[in-house]
Amino acid sequence: MSNSVIGVDIGGTNIRVGLVNEHLELVRKETALTSEFQSADEVFNYVKRVIEKVDHHKTVDKIGIALPVPWKKRTEIICDATNIPCLEGVHTEFIKRFFPGYEVHFENDVNVVTLLESEHGASQAYDQSIYITVSTGIGSGIVLNNEVLHGAHGYAGEIGSMVISDNDKSYSTLHPGTLEALCSGRALEKESQNLYGSEATAHLLFEKYKQHDEKAASVVNTWVEYFSNAIASLMQTIDPDIFVIGGAVIHNNQWLIDKIIESAKTKVFEHLSDKVKVVLPKFGPDAGVIGAGYMALKNNKGARTT
Repeated sequence: MSNSVIGVDIGGTNIRVGLVNEHLELVRKETALTSEFQSADEVFNYVKRVIEKVDHHKTVDKIGIALPVPWKKRTEIICDATNIPCLEGVHTEFIKRFFPGYEVHFENDVNVVTLLESEHGASQAYDQSIYITVSTGIGSGIVLNNEVLHGAHGYAGEIGSMVISDNDKSYSTLHPGTLEALCSGRALEKESQNLYGSEATAHLLFEKYKQHDEKAASVVNTWVEYFSNAIASLMQTIDPDIFVIGGAVIHNNQWLIDKIIESAKTKVFEHLSDKVKVVLPKFGPDAGVIGAGYMALKNNKGARTT
Protein backbone atom coordinates (compact mmCIF):
# COMPACT_ATOMS: atom_id res chain seq x y z
CA MET A 1 0.00 0.00 0.00
CA SER A 2 1.12 3.60 -0.67
CA ASN A 3 1.35 6.40 1.87
CA SER A 4 -1.44 8.24 0.08
CA VAL A 5 -4.93 8.52 1.53
CA ILE A 6 -8.43 9.46 0.43
CA GLY A 7 -9.85 12.70 1.84
CA VAL A 8 -13.61 13.28 1.76
CA ASP A 9 -15.00 16.70 2.66
CA ILE A 10 -18.79 16.61 2.91
CA GLY A 11 -20.13 20.14 3.21
CA GLY A 12 -23.48 21.83 3.02
CA THR A 13 -22.67 23.19 -0.46
CA ASN A 14 -20.14 20.80 -1.99
CA ILE A 15 -18.85 17.27 -1.60
CA ARG A 16 -15.15 17.00 -2.41
CA VAL A 17 -13.26 13.73 -2.74
CA GLY A 18 -9.53 13.63 -3.37
CA LEU A 19 -6.36 11.58 -3.34
CA VAL A 20 -3.84 13.12 -0.92
CA ASN A 21 -0.20 12.05 -1.01
CA GLU A 22 2.29 11.79 1.86
CA HIS A 23 3.44 15.38 1.22
CA LEU A 24 -0.13 16.63 1.81
CA GLU A 25 -0.54 17.44 -1.86
CA LEU A 26 -3.90 16.95 -3.54
CA VAL A 27 -3.13 14.67 -6.48
CA ARG A 28 -6.65 14.25 -7.87
CA LYS A 29 -10.01 15.69 -6.88
CA GLU A 30 -13.68 15.43 -7.84
CA THR A 31 -16.42 17.80 -6.70
CA ALA A 32 -20.23 17.65 -6.73
CA LEU A 33 -22.99 19.84 -5.38
CA THR A 34 -24.42 18.45 -2.15
CA SER A 35 -27.91 19.43 -3.30
CA GLU A 36 -27.71 16.77 -6.03
CA PHE A 37 -28.17 14.05 -3.40
CA GLN A 38 -31.35 13.37 -1.46
CA SER A 39 -30.31 10.50 0.81
CA ALA A 40 -27.32 9.07 2.65
CA ASP A 41 -27.26 6.20 0.15
CA GLU A 42 -26.89 8.64 -2.73
CA VAL A 43 -24.17 10.62 -0.95
CA PHE A 44 -21.96 7.66 -0.12
CA ASN A 45 -22.58 5.82 -3.37
CA TYR A 46 -21.24 8.94 -5.08
CA VAL A 47 -18.22 9.02 -2.77
CA LYS A 48 -17.61 5.32 -3.47
CA ARG A 49 -17.70 5.88 -7.24
CA VAL A 50 -15.26 8.77 -7.02
CA ILE A 51 -12.85 6.80 -4.83
CA GLU A 52 -12.86 4.02 -7.43
CA LYS A 53 -12.02 6.68 -10.01
CA VAL A 54 -9.22 8.55 -8.20
CA ASP A 55 -7.72 5.35 -6.74
CA HIS A 56 -8.38 2.99 -9.61
CA HIS A 57 -5.22 0.98 -8.85
CA LYS A 58 -6.46 0.44 -5.27
CA THR A 59 -3.20 1.61 -3.68
CA VAL A 60 -4.88 3.35 -0.73
CA ASP A 61 -6.17 1.71 2.44
CA LYS A 62 -7.35 4.72 4.51
CA ILE A 63 -10.24 7.13 4.08
CA GLY A 64 -10.80 10.27 6.12
CA ILE A 65 -14.33 11.68 6.08
CA ALA A 66 -14.99 15.22 7.31
CA LEU A 67 -18.60 16.01 8.25
CA PRO A 68 -20.28 19.34 9.15
CA VAL A 69 -21.58 17.98 12.46
CA PRO A 70 -20.40 17.82 16.10
CA TRP A 71 -17.93 14.99 16.61
CA LYS A 72 -15.78 13.30 19.21
CA LYS A 73 -14.01 9.96 19.57
CA ARG A 74 -16.34 6.96 19.55
CA THR A 75 -19.21 8.93 18.04
CA GLU A 76 -21.39 6.45 16.18
CA ILE A 77 -24.49 8.36 15.08
CA ILE A 78 -24.61 11.64 13.15
CA CYS A 79 -26.67 14.33 14.88
CA ASP A 80 -27.43 18.03 14.34
CA ALA A 81 -26.77 17.65 10.60
CA THR A 82 -28.44 20.99 9.90
CA ASN A 83 -26.56 21.56 6.63
CA ILE A 84 -27.19 18.03 5.30
CA PRO A 85 -30.49 16.80 6.78
CA CYS A 86 -30.37 13.49 4.91
CA LEU A 87 -27.45 12.42 7.12
CA GLU A 88 -29.29 12.97 10.39
CA GLY A 89 -29.31 9.80 12.47
CA VAL A 90 -27.02 7.87 10.11
CA HIS A 91 -24.77 5.33 11.87
CA THR A 92 -21.03 5.19 11.09
CA GLU A 93 -21.27 1.44 10.50
CA PHE A 94 -23.78 2.13 7.72
CA ILE A 95 -21.26 4.47 6.08
CA LYS A 96 -18.34 2.06 6.45
CA ARG A 97 -20.25 -0.62 4.55
CA PHE A 98 -19.81 1.44 1.38
CA PHE A 99 -16.02 1.11 1.65
CA PRO A 100 -15.07 -2.55 2.20
CA GLY A 101 -11.35 -3.10 2.70
CA TYR A 102 -10.70 0.48 3.80
CA GLU A 103 -9.87 1.87 7.22
CA VAL A 104 -12.42 4.69 7.64
CA HIS A 105 -12.02 7.65 10.00
CA PHE A 106 -14.50 10.43 10.79
CA GLU A 107 -14.13 13.96 12.16
CA ASN A 108 -15.81 17.36 12.19
CA ASP A 109 -15.06 19.29 8.98
CA VAL A 110 -13.58 22.37 10.66
CA ASN A 111 -11.55 20.30 13.10
CA VAL A 112 -9.66 18.58 10.27
CA VAL A 113 -8.56 21.97 8.94
CA THR A 114 -7.74 23.11 12.46
CA LEU A 115 -5.50 20.07 12.87
CA LEU A 116 -3.87 20.67 9.48
CA GLU A 117 -3.11 24.33 10.21
CA SER A 118 -1.88 23.48 13.70
CA GLU A 119 0.60 20.83 12.59
CA HIS A 120 1.59 21.97 9.10
CA GLY A 121 0.19 25.46 8.60
CA ALA A 122 -0.10 28.96 9.98
CA SER A 123 -0.26 28.00 13.66
CA GLN A 124 2.40 25.28 13.48
CA ALA A 125 4.75 27.11 15.87
CA TYR A 126 2.14 27.43 18.64
CA ASP A 127 0.70 25.09 21.26
CA GLN A 128 -2.64 26.92 21.70
CA SER A 129 -4.55 28.20 18.69
CA ILE A 130 -8.03 28.84 17.35
CA TYR A 131 -8.95 28.39 13.70
CA ILE A 132 -12.02 30.25 12.40
CA THR A 133 -13.56 30.11 8.94
CA VAL A 134 -15.96 32.85 7.82
CA SER A 135 -17.79 31.82 4.67
CA THR A 136 -21.49 31.11 4.13
CA GLY A 137 -21.52 30.17 7.81
CA ILE A 138 -18.95 30.38 10.60
CA GLY A 139 -17.02 27.42 11.94
CA SER A 140 -14.15 27.04 14.36
CA GLY A 141 -11.73 24.59 15.92
CA ILE A 142 -9.67 24.91 19.08
CA VAL A 143 -6.20 23.49 19.77
CA LEU A 144 -5.03 23.25 23.38
CA ASN A 145 -1.61 21.81 24.17
CA ASN A 146 -1.32 20.63 20.56
CA GLU A 147 -4.56 18.63 20.70
CA VAL A 148 -7.84 19.48 18.98
CA LEU A 149 -10.46 20.13 21.65
CA HIS A 150 -13.70 18.18 21.19
CA GLY A 151 -15.38 18.81 24.53
CA ALA A 152 -17.53 16.43 26.54
CA HIS A 153 -20.14 16.07 23.80
CA GLY A 154 -18.26 16.96 20.61
CA TYR A 155 -19.50 20.55 20.39
CA ALA A 156 -16.28 22.39 21.31
CA GLY A 157 -15.46 25.11 18.80
CA GLU A 158 -19.04 25.81 17.70
CA ILE A 159 -18.42 29.54 18.06
CA GLY A 160 -20.98 30.36 15.38
CA SER A 161 -23.51 29.79 18.16
CA MET A 162 -21.77 32.24 20.51
CA VAL A 163 -24.14 35.08 21.47
CA ILE A 164 -22.28 38.34 20.82
CA SER A 165 -25.14 40.87 20.73
CA ASP A 166 -28.74 41.44 21.75
CA ASN A 167 -29.48 42.29 18.11
CA ASP A 168 -32.43 40.10 17.14
CA LYS A 169 -31.51 39.82 13.46
CA SER A 170 -30.90 36.29 12.27
CA TYR A 171 -29.97 35.14 8.78
CA SER A 172 -29.23 31.56 9.72
CA THR A 173 -30.77 28.63 11.55
CA LEU A 174 -29.03 29.76 14.72
CA HIS A 175 -30.40 31.80 17.59
CA PRO A 176 -30.65 35.57 16.94
CA GLY A 177 -27.66 37.54 18.17
CA THR A 178 -25.15 34.77 17.53
CA LEU A 179 -21.86 35.25 15.69
CA GLU A 180 -23.04 33.30 12.64
CA ALA A 181 -26.42 35.03 12.59
CA LEU A 182 -24.73 38.45 12.45
CA CYS A 183 -21.28 37.96 10.89
CA SER A 184 -21.45 35.10 8.38
CA GLY A 185 -21.26 35.54 4.64
CA ARG A 186 -24.97 34.79 4.51
CA ALA A 187 -25.66 37.61 6.98
CA LEU A 188 -23.52 40.06 4.98
CA GLU A 189 -25.31 39.11 1.77
CA LYS A 190 -28.69 39.75 3.39
CA GLU A 191 -27.51 43.12 4.69
CA SER A 192 -26.31 43.98 1.19
CA GLN A 193 -29.67 43.00 -0.28
CA ASN A 194 -31.47 45.15 2.27
CA LEU A 195 -29.43 48.12 1.08
CA TYR A 196 -28.96 47.55 -2.64
CA GLY A 197 -31.69 45.20 -3.83
CA SER A 198 -32.46 41.50 -4.05
CA GLU A 199 -29.57 40.71 -6.41
CA ALA A 200 -26.91 42.34 -4.24
CA THR A 201 -24.04 40.28 -2.83
CA ALA A 202 -21.58 40.52 0.03
CA HIS A 203 -18.94 41.38 -2.59
CA LEU A 204 -20.98 44.43 -3.64
CA LEU A 205 -21.25 45.52 -0.01
CA PHE A 206 -17.47 45.56 0.37
CA GLU A 207 -17.04 47.33 -2.96
CA LYS A 208 -19.43 50.03 -1.75
CA TYR A 209 -17.44 50.25 1.47
CA LYS A 210 -14.24 50.89 -0.49
CA GLN A 211 -16.10 53.65 -2.35
CA HIS A 212 -16.84 55.30 1.02
CA ASP A 213 -20.56 54.56 0.88
CA GLU A 214 -21.88 55.53 4.33
CA LYS A 215 -24.50 52.77 4.48
CA ALA A 216 -21.94 50.11 3.61
CA ALA A 217 -19.50 51.58 6.13
CA SER A 218 -22.11 51.31 8.86
CA VAL A 219 -22.69 47.61 8.11
CA VAL A 220 -18.98 46.77 7.90
CA ASN A 221 -18.11 48.71 11.05
CA THR A 222 -20.89 46.92 12.92
CA TRP A 223 -19.58 43.61 11.59
CA VAL A 224 -16.11 44.43 12.95
CA GLU A 225 -17.63 45.37 16.31
CA TYR A 226 -19.53 42.09 16.57
CA PHE A 227 -16.69 39.90 15.32
CA SER A 228 -14.16 41.51 17.63
CA ASN A 229 -16.55 40.84 20.53
CA ALA A 230 -16.13 37.14 19.78
CA ILE A 231 -12.34 37.39 19.44
CA ALA A 232 -12.05 39.29 22.73
CA SER A 233 -14.26 36.76 24.51
CA LEU A 234 -12.24 33.84 23.16
CA MET A 235 -8.99 35.60 24.03
CA GLN A 236 -10.08 35.85 27.65
CA THR A 237 -11.55 32.36 27.97
CA ILE A 238 -9.27 30.14 25.85
CA ASP A 239 -6.20 32.46 25.86
CA PRO A 240 -4.73 31.18 22.57
CA ASP A 241 -1.30 32.08 21.24
CA ILE A 242 -2.81 32.89 17.87
CA PHE A 243 -6.01 33.01 15.81
CA VAL A 244 -6.00 31.68 12.25
CA ILE A 245 -8.94 33.22 10.41
CA GLY A 246 -9.89 32.29 6.86
CA GLY A 247 -12.89 31.52 4.69
CA ALA A 248 -14.18 33.40 1.66
CA VAL A 249 -15.21 36.56 3.53
CA ILE A 250 -11.73 37.03 4.98
CA HIS A 251 -9.84 35.73 1.94
CA ASN A 252 -11.53 38.34 -0.25
CA ASN A 253 -11.18 41.13 2.32
CA GLN A 254 -7.91 40.54 4.12
CA TRP A 255 -7.83 44.13 5.39
CA LEU A 256 -10.53 43.09 7.86
CA ILE A 257 -7.86 41.31 9.93
CA ASP A 258 -6.24 44.57 11.06
CA LYS A 259 -9.61 46.05 11.96
CA ILE A 260 -10.54 42.97 13.99
CA ILE A 261 -7.25 43.12 15.91
CA GLU A 262 -7.54 46.85 16.56
CA SER A 263 -11.06 46.52 17.92
CA ALA A 264 -10.44 43.35 19.94
CA LYS A 265 -7.44 44.92 21.69
CA THR A 266 -9.73 47.50 23.29
CA LYS A 267 -11.92 44.75 24.81
CA VAL A 268 -9.39 42.58 26.65
CA PHE A 269 -7.25 42.91 29.77
CA GLU A 270 -4.54 45.53 29.37
CA HIS A 271 -1.71 43.00 29.48
CA LEU A 272 -3.44 40.85 26.85
CA SER A 273 -3.94 43.62 24.31
CA ASP A 274 -0.55 43.20 22.63
CA LYS A 275 -1.01 39.43 22.56
CA VAL A 276 -4.00 39.39 20.20
CA LYS A 277 -2.47 37.79 17.11
CA VAL A 278 -4.44 36.99 13.97
CA VAL A 279 -3.05 35.48 10.75
CA LEU A 280 -4.39 34.03 7.53
CA PRO A 281 -4.36 30.25 6.99
CA LYS A 282 -1.66 28.54 4.95
CA PHE A 283 -3.99 26.10 3.22
CA GLY A 284 -6.58 27.25 0.69
CA PRO A 285 -9.98 26.05 -0.58
CA ASP A 286 -8.93 22.39 -0.64
CA ALA A 287 -7.96 22.38 3.04
CA GLY A 288 -11.02 20.30 3.95
CA VAL A 289 -10.07 17.43 1.63
CA ILE A 290 -6.39 17.57 2.58
CA GLY A 291 -7.27 17.86 6.26
CA ALA A 292 -9.62 14.88 6.09
CA GLY A 293 -6.86 12.84 4.50
CA TYR A 294 -4.29 14.01 7.02
CA MET A 295 -6.60 13.09 9.89
CA ALA A 296 -6.82 9.54 8.53
CA LEU A 297 -3.04 9.34 8.15
CA LYS A 298 -2.60 10.33 11.80
CA ASN A 299 -5.09 7.78 13.08
CA ASN A 300 -3.75 4.26 13.06
CA LYS A 301 -6.44 2.45 15.01
CA GLY A 302 -9.44 2.68 12.73
CA ALA A 303 -11.27 -0.54 12.03
CA ARG A 304 -10.85 -1.86 8.53
CA THR A 305 -14.14 -2.93 7.01
CA THR A 306 -14.51 -6.27 5.30
